[in-house]
Amino acid sequence: MKKIIGILCLAGTLAGCNKLKTKADVKDELKEEKALSKEKESEFKETESSRDRISKEEAVKLAMKQFEDYLPKILKTYDGVIDLQDPHTGDFTGDGIDDVAIYWDIAPEGGNAIIGQGLSLYQNNGHKVKVIAGYEPDYLFAFDTIKNGKIIVEKLKYTEEDGRCCPSIKTKHSLTIKGNKVY
Repeated sequence: MKKIIGILCLAGTLAGCNKLKTKADVKDELKEEKALSKEKESEFKETESSRDRISKEEAVKLAMKQFEDYLPKILKTYDGVIDLQDPHTGDFTGDGIDDVAIYWDIAPEGGNAIIGQGLSLYQNNGHKVKVIAGYEPDYLFAFDTIKNGKIIVEKLKYTEEDGRCCPSIKTKHSLTIKGNKVY
């Protein structure tokens, strides 16, 4: 009987030892709690900031409004009327947020020729959009796409056989943006 009681006491003591925490165990638990707390805080901030972000559609509306406000100056420069204003979205600033590029062209009043064309580029920071650059090359071009952080256009040229409507030489060109310059 003494042996059984001794074994039970030893088992109880060992079980009690397992429940005792060392200083190292407490430190490890505190580190885990801090890490979890930081992770939750980061998730909260991420959720909160994404909740405050404007949608892609709202970014387009804001860019179009800014473009409309500036349009009279463009029209005065070319002495014509707006023929096309076409917004496109994609991340061309490299921050992971879709920006807005507005492709536009100007025609003479009552005519169908293109007398001016360009791109107005708006950076979207998730909360507002702002114009960062304009692109008005001295050649005819068509907007193609925004892909892999680059804006792609097609340079257009005529052969002798082409009608005025339809240039047949199309060369892809990737635009580079540096500061407020585009080339």
